[in-house]
Amino acid sequence: MERSASVAMVETYKEFTFEAAHQLQPFSGLHGHTFRVRVHFKGSPDAVFGWPANLYEVEPRISSVQKILDHTYLNDIDGLAVPSLENIAKWIWEKLAPHSPRIDRITVSRGPDGQAEGCIYSKSP
Repeated sequence: MERSASVAMVETYKEFTFEAAHQLQPFSGLHGHTFRVRVHFKGSPDAVFGWPANLYEVEPRISSVQKILDHTYLNDIDGLAVPSLENIAKWIWEKLAPHSPRIDRITVSRGPDGQAEGCIYSKSP
């Protein structure tokens, strides 16, 4: 019986933060957070650099998403009328994934270290 060769996989990420206000009626009134986002890339390592995705190439698109979200009222952004953590992660995915096929998942969290809450949005298996 022949053994299959193992294929190396590498995961890297780009993290950013944004400050924004939102409300989730009927659960909360208007309030704000510092949100932390991690965009995870996964794939076979590049033969020279070892990365699965060139962060220098994806940085401009990630930065444009950050600028849309930062210092805004999230409920007013098209597609974020209900800006839960889960919907924010999905919205970011929809903005980035068509242009970055190596995206594996998006993590969005809020709150201080040790007391944060968050969610992970990923592609289907």
